Amino acid sequence: MTTTPEAYVTIAGESSVRIPVPLPTDHGYETATVEGRFQCSSGELVAEGWTGLAVGALLIAADTPDDTTHVQVEGADGFTVCVPVETALDGVLAFGESEGAVASRPRFAGPGISGTRTVKGVRRICPVTLDPGEHPEAWEDLKLPAADE
Repeated sequence: MTTTPEAYVTIAGESSVRIPVPLPTDHGYETATVEGRFQCSSGELVAEGWTGLAVGALLIAADTPDDTTHVQVEGADGFTVCVPVETALDGVLAFGESEGAVASRPRFAGPGISGTRTVKGVRRICPVTLDPGEHPEAWEDLKLPAADE
């Protein structure tokens, strides 16, 4: 029996890749586990290990441009981060964690990515090329509350 995807994650590139959510068992992509404890913006410590699809392998499969300097990762809620490509290459699109299934899956996580910058419910990963001196924050939407809230 085939499960109908609830959504897709699109990895943009010359040969874009679409990953169905939930992830089928026969997905055919490289998996990886990254270790590390992350602290959410709530202050809660979560997971000691994340297991999922290797972001580096997904970027290669999507034929990411050679001049890519950063990767923009967007969640279903619009929360968007922009991280150096070197950091993203070691990350995972996590469907599981040390305690079981990931809530709001998949989640972008990895070494060098603080818990407040992991993205829940990832829907798009897009390579970007920033000019020297261009700030990655201009490519982000951290959905932070206004100062008077």
